[in-house]
Amino acid sequence: MKSFLSILKITLLVALLIGVAIGYLFFRVWQKNERPTASDLKWSEEQIILGHQSTLDLTITAPWHRELTSASPGSYPNFLIPLPDEATLTRGSLNLSGQRDWKLSVPFVATDTKPVEGLTSSFPVKSTKRISPNSVNVTLPNLSIILPEDVPTEPNSPGQFLTEDKPKEDPKTNPVDDPKKSPWLWALLALFLIPLIIYFLKRTGVIKTTPPWEKALARLDQLNPNTEPVTFYSKLTDILKQYTSDRYSVRGRSKTSAEFIQIVRNHPDIPNNKIEDLPAFARLADSVKFADHIPHATEAPKSLELIRSFVNDTTPAPDPESQPSPKNA
Repeated sequence: MKSFLSILKITLLVALLIGVAIGYLFFRVWQKNERPTASDLKWSEEQIILGHQSTLDLTITAPWHRELTSASPGSYPNFLIPLPDEATLTRGSLNLSGQRDWKLSVPFVATDTKPVEGLTSSFPVKSTKRISPNSVNVTLPNLSIILPEDVPTEPNSPGQFLTEDKPKEDPKTNPVDDPKKSPWLWALLALFLIPLIIYFLKRTGVIKTTPPWEKALARLDQLNPNTEPVTFYSKLTDILKQYTSDRYSVRGRSKTSAEFIQIVRNHPDIPNNKIEDLPAFARLADSVKFADHIPHATEAPKSLELIRSFVNDTTPAPDPESQPSPKNA
């Protein structure tokens, strides 16, 4: 449980740092208040007959705080008539740079054969409290408009040639979010899922972790009782507190010796007969570390063996189900 909490704390800290970084980035985007820009402009048909239609597809990239309000253009060439009821506007997801892509698809009907190249059209942008343009202008790509082979004899009835098959119906709704999730949402979701996955893998044994008693015994084997007393007892008490903290999920490393002994005595899972000699050991260790006491030569080996016995006595019995079954004779 303690390892899971540690992983969760680290994950939350990383998520907080990422959130602060993204928040600062979005603030900078708002502060710059850059104009929306258009890209990927193209006609569905680059050449059409007079009276027919071609659909303009384009992408407008805008800062996160600027929103397009409609796919119907506010201005356009007088011989290219938009069909607002058939225009669509799709709201994309935010990216990590604080920008959002808006996909527009606007059908235009040609009523003259004038050249289109270099002409512009504008699309409305929601007004904000800051001073900024309320529309985005785009330069239309070239569109070739040609005369039909047969011109009608009755000019007052343009319906005879200004018609074409009804286009397929497109959704006519307000701006909708792109169904694809934003990448930063996936990143935050992963930050919370990764520790849970690691925790359950450890619980199921897929990821092997060293038990606290094995760690403590390994450190005790490396400890030399003949080293300088202050260094020896500092390391020995650290091993004891670390093992107890990991083994019983208590906060003992930052406690004084008196506080640590009190925690151990009051813990329901530590038998009292296992800690009878720990108070005397704590007093000896404190006197060596803080009162310049020089212990007898036999004290260090005894203290080392005392802590080793405490670890061995509090090591849980192995799980019979995890032991390999004996082979048949």
